Amino acid sequence: MLVLHLSDLHLSRYGETGTWSAADSEDRPGEVLHVWERWQIEGLRSRRKNRPAKLRLVDPEGVVHKVRSWPKRGDDKAVDQLLALAMERHETSSERLIEAKPTPEDLQALLRLDPANTNLRFLEMLDQVLQVEPELIVITGDITDNGFGYNLVRHYLAPWIEQQRLLAVPGNHDTYDMIPRKGRKQRAAAKEDSFRAFAQDLGLTLGDEGAWIHRVEDVALVGLNSCMPPRTPLSASGKVSGEQLRWLESLGAEPELRTARLRIGLMHHHLLRMPFALGKRSPIEVGMRLRNAPDVMRACTTAGMDILLHGHRHHGYMVQLPVHPMVVSSPSSTLGCKFAQRDYAWVMDLDSEHPHPLMHTFSGLRAGMEPGKSLFNRRLDRLS
Repeated sequence: MLVLHLSDLHLSRYGETGTWSAADSEDRPGEVLHVWERWQIEGLRSRRKNRPAKLRLVDPEGVVHKVRSWPKRGDDKAVDQLLALAMERHETSSERLIEAKPTPEDLQALLRLDPANTNLRFLEMLDQVLQVEPELIVITGDITDNGFGYNLVRHYLAPWIEQQRLLAVPGNHDTYDMIPRKGRKQRAAAKEDSFRAFAQDLGLTLGDEGAWIHRVEDVALVGLNSCMPPRTPLSASGKVSGEQLRWLESLGAEPELRTARLRIGLMHHHLLRMPFALGKRSPIEVGMRLRNAPDVMRACTTAGMDILLHGHRHHGYMVQLPVHPMVVSSPSSTLGCKFAQRDYAWVMDLDSEHPHPLMHTFSGLRAGMEPGKSLFNRRLDRLS
């Protein structure tokens, strides 16, 4: 049985990443200046002075995509640039990509305009990694960037969903916001509902805390929800609840897990300190870490887990510690690996006597990029 390990797809409405806000969350209404395909360019007046202050681009669902200062008199470039952004986003919406998949030539043309667009990168990646003909696909979190985009997975991985051969756990982007903003709790609740609906489509039965177990032939797979939001603002750290860990330890005595030839655990947050790179010091991980990693590893070892798969850091590696499960970390399947100048996904033959991950590389738009620079870092450069 060949398993394909994907992670951190960061899909969204239009392939954009980052936090978003609703237009109606402002305490001042916007004046509609231009409308195109239900996209609106609106003007906002200054709170202190009753005069135009800012322009903003609002999509058909009422989400603000761009805010910029009001242009000088006679300067139409600002409006033209917002309109161009609306047209670009329109072409990469999840609904449009489902209605008509771009030809390979059109896909590459769109990627040249926006090489870090995750919806487009998802299609490019699938065209290449599905060539290995996996019998099982697992996704270890951050399926979406802001709670939207599950429809792309449902559509393009439908054959595996129908056979209950696509399994997933949520990531922090699927469940909560790092930045404390108005409506944060409502967005978190909506995100959780969206993931639970997606998990139900996959045939997974989630417990109250979001954990699940699924048997595929003689392989048992266990999903843990590591996305307990932190109290610290601007943090993407996680934690597996004590209830889940007690459930996992007791599961080790249950036939569904005990009689399995191979036991694989899935979670989003990483168990081991980062990074594994020559000559580099470990960065501060307070905002990224799994807050109870030793407890999670202890419970997984007690339950007899053989392999643990995760994502989160956009960094791929595999580590086998003595008397512990093998740990396999996936890079972002769309934005790339932070420390490798190649795009790849892990593929593992579960029928082998000692399964271990093999790197399946695929080509992306990395021409002209400096060594070790991923599309994730390239996007940060564009935003800075």
